[in-house]
Amino acid sequence: MLEYEVALDRLLASLAPASPVSLPIHALANGPAPRFLAADLTSPVPLPLADNSAMDGYAVRAADTRSPHATLQLVGSIAAGSVPSCFVGPGQAARIFTGAPLPPGADAVVMQEDTETDPARPGTVRILDPAKPWENVRFAGEDVRLGAIVGRVGDPLSPTRLALLGATGLREVPVFPQPRVALIATGSELAAPGAAPRPGSIHESNLLPLELLVRSAGGLPVASAIVPDDRNLLADAIRRAADIADIVLTIGGASVGEHDLVKPCAVDAGFEIDFWKLALKPGKPFFVGRRGNVHLLGVPGNPVSAFVTTVLMVQPAVRRLAGARDPRPPTSPAFLGAALSNPDGRRHFVRVAVDRDGTARSAGVQASHALASLAQADGLVDVPPRTTLAAGQRIDAIRW
Repeated sequence: MLEYEVALDRLLASLAPASPVSLPIHALANGPAPRFLAADLTSPVPLPLADNSAMDGYAVRAADTRSPHATLQLVGSIAAGSVPSCFVGPGQAARIFTGAPLPPGADAVVMQEDTETDPARPGTVRILDPAKPWENVRFAGEDVRLGAIVGRVGDPLSPTRLALLGATGLREVPVFPQPRVALIATGSELAAPGAAPRPGSIHESNLLPLELLVRSAGGLPVASAIVPDDRNLLADAIRRAADIADIVLTIGGASVGEHDLVKPCAVDAGFEIDFWKLALKPGKPFFVGRRGNVHLLGVPGNPVSAFVTTVLMVQPAVRRLAGARDPRPPTSPAFLGAALSNPDGRRHFVRVAVDRDGTARSAGVQASHALASLAQADGLVDVPPRTTLAAGQRIDAIRW
């Protein structure tokens, strides 16, 4: 059995993203999964583009506002998106709106709430609170300088990153292609969700959650099938999946029973088995095979084991192919609300629920078939062999 870190390093070292493609920036917002930058990007413009107003109010010369209740002559009005046509001279002001460029001559903006107008003196504004030089002014380039890095290779194109790139006016963005993933659930006992179960059958429950995990890691599920425990049918299904996918993800049939056929069927389909079995629970029977540039990742069939090994091994593999700078599982700090014990000789990735205060507690029954407690979980805690982690201890919760 391989230790988790050894196995993950070995898997990631065998993977590389495909050649980059350029996509219109609007297409990235419409995509079903995160994409990752394939090149460093620099801003073609400064942000803001020009000195502009941070408030609705009046553009003034700060020196003219020092006398109590100074009254200034209005010389124009400037809206966002317009070009100033006026010059603010001594004793003058211009009506200005948020985001509008600062007119020549002005060096401050007095917000509207600190002014008043007098119907008896149209075309003037009274300043109630003096302005400091450059008060309420956003300077050109204060947010992003011309030529500044606005994205690096491997950055996820998050909503906030897309907002920044959109503001710079970029039309196309270089990204890595989404890795294609074909999922195969194995087992003659499996019935499709919603189908009337046969005597002795169970509803298949792994494909849907694992597809979502693949998508959230940046992958594109291209096929999803349930295949019975038949060596010819399963080998053919793996062979066809390998023709259209970068990763073939098989679920079940990875252990040592007479009906665990995935490994021999993978060999029949032309795959070489790289390694089998991880020194952890749940998910010990996980294995990796390879045929050219196509990888076969086999997770156990028990739903908790399938989920945990997908988070620990499959999602990092998908992120690596998708071009993520750091493909490993993300973590967040938390504190244990109660002790977690592992009397076993293998590491146990315990399912936990983390509350809003950052307190993690066991999500419930930790058996590899227990879906009710898995549904309550939003993190994993790595508990070493024959170890108890004390209540109150700081831990890093693995998230998905």
